[in-house]
Amino acid sequence: MIFHRLNLLAKKIFPEWIYGFLIGKWDPQGFKKYFHNTNWLFISHAVTFVSSFLIFAVVARYLGPENLGKLNYAQSLVAIFSIFAGLGIDQILKRDLIANPEKENEIIGTAILSKLLFGSLTFIVLVLTAITIETDPVLTLLIAISGFTFILNPIGVLGILFDSKVASKYNAYITITTATVLPLVKILIIVFDKGIIYFALTLLLEAIIAGIILVYVYKKVYKKSIKSLSFNFGILKQLLKDSWPLLLAGLSATIYSRIDQVMIQHLLNSTSVGLYAGATKITTIVQTFPGIIIVSLFPAIINAKKLNYEKYLDRLKSLMIFSGGFVTLLIVPIVILAPIIINIILGDQFVDSVSVLRIHLWTSLGIILVAIIQNYLIAENLGKIFFIATLIGAVINIILNIILIPIFGINGAAMATFISYLLTIFSILLFKKPRKDLKYAILKK
Repeated sequence: MIFHRLNLLAKKIFPEWIYGFLIGKWDPQGFKKYFHNTNWLFISHAVTFVSSFLIFAVVARYLGPENLGKLNYAQSLVAIFSIFAGLGIDQILKRDLIANPEKENEIIGTAILSKLLFGSLTFIVLVLTAITIETDPVLTLLIAISGFTFILNPIGVLGILFDSKVASKYNAYITITTATVLPLVKILIIVFDKGIIYFALTLLLEAIIAGIILVYVYKKVYKKSIKSLSFNFGILKQLLKDSWPLLLAGLSATIYSRIDQVMIQHLLNSTSVGLYAGATKITTIVQTFPGIIIVSLFPAIINAKKLNYEKYLDRLKSLMIFSGGFVTLLIVPIVILAPIIINIILGDQFVDSVSVLRIHLWTSLGIILVAIIQNYLIAENLGKIFFIATLIGAVINIILNIILIPIFGINGAAMATFISYLLTIFSILLFKKPRKDLKYAILKK
């Protein structure tokens, strides 16, 4: 009886094609269809998110706003530098491995060695930057520890190889293992009261675990050795030539998501970073579940394009309306109950995070809409437009942070992020093709 009523409610709420795709008839086959279309590897990432969120709440209560702020600032600065360490070549690698399997040893060997070289150089620049701009030795040490992952991460190229061989389950093993081990390690750090430096060391532990599993699978499953890999300067040259737009796009996206905490640290203090990080972590809940729906449904939108372009745009419209409405339904009660939610999850130390949470929550609406538009642009082979729009948004975000943080504090950073996402969407609409299609999709009855 309850399931029947939920089924009737779902029919009223969901657009017809979304209802049919996700649920179908209210029986086990409907659920089977949903889980079949939602890649099990993606589900593992969703489970990992839940695990990381829960342990974040425990760690935040233990560290308090100031130490949490120091840790998040260090990781944000490292994340920005990591774009240069990774060279932006991952997507290109997967393409080349699929297209040229006979060159596998050279492609993998070149990628690992080049990432190791550039990662080492980036690590040196990062440490020198930290020594130059930081007066707190703890912050400098946190940055150095977090940045050392640049030297450990190159072996992750093997994970791209597994993806190219349609063997993503091995990467899922890593995700599941780290999602199990790291929370336990962090709990032990709290139990034995080891402090903030040990939490930074868990990043190195994560990289080491991933490396061990990757090398083991490469050796045992594929019967190959790291020693068989080789370096080819020609391949490196081509990789760098093809990847630089992706590197810049990745840098823009990372600035979008991380620069606010870096600027809060330098314009305000570590405690402010911690309060801001606590609030923004909660907003990821609102973004994650609609994101799962988008990833699950977009293949159906692409398939509609092959059959009927109007139907394709109609599905794009319904996904935007559905996702926007779903996110809004999540945002409103959290805005109302923000003080209670902050107290339950993070504790009364984070009471000043309430106003940030209420502002930053609305950014989720912009993020979800941008994600849908990004998928549309990729489907239309208009990735360059998204790069330009993201770059514009990142620059605006920096400028607004400089202006608003001194005036409104951490609330100003949340405002800057929200406004920059709106302007990113607006900048995409400046281009004729997406403006025409999205206008048609939205206004079409």
